[in-house]
Amino acid sequence: MEYQYEWQLCQFYLTIIKMNREHIVNYKKLKYEIDSIQTKENRNIKILVVSKNQSIDKIIDLSSLGHIDFAENYVDEAIKKIEMINNDLLCWHFIGKIQSNKIKKICINFDWIHTISDLNHAIKLDKFCKDLKKIMNVCIQINIDEEDNKNGIMIKEFDRFYNEISRFKYLKLRGIMSIPSQYDKNCSSFREMGQLYNQYNELDVLSMGMSGDYLAAIENNANMIRIGQYIFGKRT
Repeated sequence: MEYQYEWQLCQFYLTIIKMNREHIVNYKKLKYEIDSIQTKENRNIKILVVSKNQSIDKIIDLSSLGHIDFAENYVDEAIKKIEMINNDLLCWHFIGKIQSNKIKKICINFDWIHTISDLNHAIKLDKFCKDLKKIMNVCIQINIDEEDNKNGIMIKEFDRFYNEISRFKYLKLRGIMSIPSQYDKNCSSFREMGQLYNQYNELDVLSMGMSGDYLAAIENNANMIRIGQYIFGKRT
């Protein structure tokens, strides 16, 4: 009975250790895969680790491996992490819905904003960045499948909106971002985004692809992928 208890206890601790290292193993596996694609195709592809709802310890674990780009959806949650980690080498990307009352906080704490789709928000962002003497990297969010439950401009509005955002002095327009429909089995939305991206030589970022579809996104010219579940597992 005593040996059985010790065996069960040993298995319990091994499980805990495995769980605590799972994100590291998954990250290394993903990094190897993306590095292989980059080498084979002579491309640059950046991984954004989506760290919403994840612990500070896990972010520090991945940063200790040399990863610097982390993406957050919720402003107040992100600020707590940013302040506690206190590492100026990390680059923080905001990928959530922009709220007017959070714009100043976003400008202070983030280096990138991927969800620009409202001109009034852009005006306020530019103003606060001017006050901070800070250039903010931004992407225009496109609602590629015109879904009611998603933010973003329609693709037919892109050229006009592109010209409007390009005029701001403190917003550096880097690229476009989209979250295609989960029902897009033929990747037609990825192809459409890739074609749009290729029309604008001034852009250098196509931000699309998540844990379940990043390879399809990469095949369609994505060079910035947002990965959370693949690394951290399903949220419970």
